[in-house]
Amino acid sequence: MSKALTRFFALTFALSWSGWILAVFSDTLRPFAMIAGTFGPAAAALILLRRRQIARRALIARLFDWRLSAVTYAYALGLPVFGIVCALIAARLVTGSGAVLPAQMPVYVPFLVFAYVLFLSVLGEELGWRGYALPDLLGRHGPVAASLILGTVWAIWHAPLFFMPGGFHAGIPPLLFFIQVVASSMIYTHLHILAAGSLVPAHLFHTVFNTAVGIFPILPAARGGDATALWIAVAFLTAVAVVIARGLARMPKLKGP
Repeated sequence: MSKALTRFFALTFALSWSGWILAVFSDTLRPFAMIAGTFGPAAAALILLRRRQIARRALIARLFDWRLSAVTYAYALGLPVFGIVCALIAARLVTGSGAVLPAQMPVYVPFLVFAYVLFLSVLGEELGWRGYALPDLLGRHGPVAASLILGTVWAIWHAPLFFMPGGFHAGIPPLLFFIQVVASSMIYTHLHILAAGSLVPAHLFHTVFNTAVGIFPILPAARGGDATALWIAVAFLTAVAVVIARGLARMPKLKGP
């Protein structure tokens, strides 16, 4: 691992965990500390590039590269919802109970949730993970290993959230969450390559995924503690990741933009 990447991971954890540990112990500061911690990866990337203006501008420009194929957009926007709906239907068939569709809500609510997740969560992550770290890892390790390394670091980064009072992470089995994050990392890498380094697909996939998890009754807390649907969803995601990994394994090491 390069020195630049080691510094990035160290700074990301320092910034994020400082905010989240504060959030665990302070009810008053929790909302602000939570958001501040989420922006650790993006902040770390921009701090480390503060003296490299050309690289910094290039990184930010990748946030606005919308020139992507319709297939890439459909992949980024559709896969998370498709996987969750399939998991909910399968769980209903297996258990004989449990909702499949979201609770009734005003039509604008999903759009508000999407905007909140994008601007106050995902934007703070992907500029760092897929913007700064992934290109370096791709050039050194190839797509599959890069995905596994970044996915593992990304999963560990979430650790303080499992101790957050009232947080939904506490209701998710840690091993299941770890598998989901590492499997997702393979999909993000695939999107990154398809989009030639544009950060748009990663932001869309991440935002739709988190929005769908919040709206559809997939988490155990929304199903009376039953984790069947979540296990099926993670199994589906893992199967997709394995198929993608087989294709990525045939690719050479790639230099990021």
